[in-house]
Amino acid sequence: MPQRRRSRSPGRLIALFLLLSLTYLAMAGRLIVLQVVEGPAYARLAADQRERVIEFAARRGAILDRDGQALAVSVDMKTIYADPYFVENPRQTAARLAPVLGDQADAGELAAKLTEKTRYVYLARQIPAEVADRVEALDLPGIYTETEPKRFYPGGKLASHILGFVDVDGRGLAGVELQYQQVLEGRPGRMTIEQDPKGRPLPQADSSYQEPLQGRELFLTIDKELQYFTEDALAEATAAYDASGGSAVVMRPSSGEILAMANVPDFDPNDAGAYADGDHRNRAVTDLYEPGSAFKAVTLSAALDAGVVTPQRKFIVPDSLPYAGEIFNDSHVHATESMRVTDIITESSNVGTIKIGLEFDRGVFRQYVRDFGFGSPTGLDFPAEQPGMVPDAADWTGATEATVPIGQGVAVTPMQMASAYSTIANDGVWVEPKLLLSTVDSTGRTSSSPPATRRVVMEEATGKATKMLTRVVDEGTGVEAQIPGFEVAGKTGTAQKPLPTGGYGNAYVGSFAGFAPASDPQIAVIVVLDEPSPIWGGVTAAPTFKTIMEFALSHLRIAPTRNATGTTEPPEPADPSIRD
Repeated sequence: MPQRRRSRSPGRLIALFLLLSLTYLAMAGRLIVLQVVEGPAYARLAADQRERVIEFAARRGAILDRDGQALAVSVDMKTIYADPYFVENPRQTAARLAPVLGDQADAGELAAKLTEKTRYVYLARQIPAEVADRVEALDLPGIYTETEPKRFYPGGKLASHILGFVDVDGRGLAGVELQYQQVLEGRPGRMTIEQDPKGRPLPQADSSYQEPLQGRELFLTIDKELQYFTEDALAEATAAYDASGGSAVVMRPSSGEILAMANVPDFDPNDAGAYADGDHRNRAVTDLYEPGSAFKAVTLSAALDAGVVTPQRKFIVPDSLPYAGEIFNDSHVHATESMRVTDIITESSNVGTIKIGLEFDRGVFRQYVRDFGFGSPTGLDFPAEQPGMVPDAADWTGATEATVPIGQGVAVTPMQMASAYSTIANDGVWVEPKLLLSTVDSTGRTSSSPPATRRVVMEEATGKATKMLTRVVDEGTGVEAQIPGFEVAGKTGTAQKPLPTGGYGNAYVGSFAGFAPASDPQIAVIVVLDEPSPIWGGVTAAPTFKTIMEFALSHLRIAPTRNATGTTEPPEPADPSIRD
């Protein structure tokens, strides 16, 4: 009987061995990946499934004026929230809550929230305590209350463009609320607990708690009373002269501190959403305009510093000047006359000022304009601040040489003009404008920093310029800015508004910028009115400047520098047709 042959193929055994080995190696490799490479990620995933982190909002730092008076504070309100897991009957619960919450929500929206796949959902935020008490009295399963801070602005519209506003979560959206968000917000508290899949706390599990850290307080350079008065005076002027808007800035030339900054229109930050977006704009730093004749103070100071003119130098001045293919006119018709530089500034002659500007070597005047701060941010770092527009050197044409000295062909903000006049008042030293005086943390520690400074023109030049600007107010286009008992230096401005398509239309900006006392400047003020009637800055902005400056000098207890005349009626210019 034949015997059966057995298979002794070593190849099959080797293949089987290799297959099993590769399988075990793959499993081992996968285990290594799971344990070593992906282990931390899976550990975090497991922790996320069982851990719950609850954040407690930090109290936002208050914003105060320079004397510690509150401008923006956080007050405790009540917030209603739900844990849908514990809500027994969403529809019935919503029906009982809706009448109590009133305008906060309707029953349909509440029912939808109560069925969301989450453990925490807001139902109504930052409501009065009495409403929250009524909700608690309902004793509804899964419905809870907690205390939450809400931003409150006790002055209403006061300093609204400076302060800005926050969203419902307390995050800054505009103004210094946005600019100093990281300083004001503090650090939220955190509590970490471990829970089972049904959301119940695990009794033996670890938990942690971190106290919230309150935000720092901001002390602004603003003087609350002066801010209120400035806003009121600007609003009255805007209404009286039927202007479409306006801005005013009050600052100390020696320190750069802004004591008041006002704009029209304004808004109430307690209900910012009820106003148009344009009302939120801080026009003093965001809106550009051509300054017109008010810019002649810059031209004058630069020319005196460069040594291209003296106060007594005379120019032959007709009432119109053809130059670089354009014809430039004075604001009034007059015979060709010989005018000193002092007279050119006093009577605000465009033709005379153009002739002064043409005395500079090419590129020199443009550098002075840049040194005064035009074409660059002021250093305030205010949200949406505009740097202005100064033509590049390559674009500085013959026409530019004629227009810029008289404040055309450049675009500036009211803040930049206030800073330029402060530079003249501060003996030629530019001081970076500032709104933040200091910050204070929860322990009472104060922090502040000095502003940047730079010399723009020499003291001798600004001294001569100040005398001529004083004459503008004493007997020139700025007589409406006279203040009994004080020497006031300043300059009027009336400028056509450029059209978006090029050229100029029939709308004007009237302005007046100046400082006092002229012999020892303590305060600089600028007033800009958009499309006033009448158009002349000397007739509209100058008396508004006087109102604000007169109050500021009294409020800050600055002593008079000359004997008061006792009259409130300023003298007329020598030629009543001269207006600017």
